[in-house]
Order: sequence, then structure tokens, then C-alpha cells
Amino acid sequence: MTHLYLDTSAFLRACLREAPDHAAALALLDSEPRRLISSELLAVEADRAAIRLASEDPSQTEVAASIHEALRRVSLVRLDPAILLAARTIPQGVTSLDAIHLATAEWLGDIVDCVVTYDKTMTAVARERGLTVHTAADLIGPSTPDAG
Repeated sequence: MTHLYLDTSAFLRACLREAPDHAAALALLDSEPRRLISSELLAVEADRAAIRLASEDPSQTEVAASIHEALRRVSLVRLDPAILLAARTIPQGVTSLDAIHLATAEWLGDIVDCVVTYDKTMTAVARERGLTVHTAADLIGPSTPDAG
């Protein structure tokens, strides 16, 4: 079984129809025998994105339901104090939230085959730290327009 660590940029592409690579990210969520893993930080970031979208455009309220459905497909790792300490000491220039994602992926060690992200800075830092990084399109293939 392949274990993939999803950061928020990859996860949200599966939930937002207008996002680039939406179809590939959605297929990644639905594919077997892959197991999807992330920090419980993902749930916080995803919910915050849903709230922001709904406040900007009330027609986007269905996004929250799609996010909650998609979150059920991801195993969430608790924010362990060791992970938070590791995130605090990452010397490279990533955001605090990305540092938590990186520290979680590193904490999982050999359980994770690769990190799935679309964030260029996180990609560079993750590779610098020895992690394998892909986009959903790398793993599934390029997106094709949805049929409805």
C-alpha cells in the first residue's frame, strides 16, 4: 500500500472544482490502494478555507460539505508535542503551517512514500530535507475537465 502525505494545497484542489488539477486531486482521494495521511492541521486549514469561501460567496456553502466528506478519506495525525517542536526548529524559510506539515511528514518517517503538495516553497524545502514530493497530477496524470 502506498502512503501519501497530503498538505492543504493538494487536499483543497480535490474539493474546489475550479482549482487547477482538480480532477487529478479528486482521483487521488478516490484511488486505492493508496492511503492518505495528513496532520490534523489539515482539518483546521480546510475548514477555515470553507468559511472564507462561504463568506466571500454564499453560493460556495456546498464546499464545506465536500470538504467534510473528503476529510473522511484522510487519516489525520494528532499534533504531537514532538511534531510541534520539530516544526519550530526547521531552519528553512517556510510558513509556520507548512513547517508543521513538513515536521509531521518527517515524524511519520518510512510510513510516508511521498508528500503531495502544490506549494513551490514547501516542495523545495521538503526535497532539500530528503522527502519525495509530487503533485496529484504527477501521481494520477494530468487533469481533464470534469463531466459535470
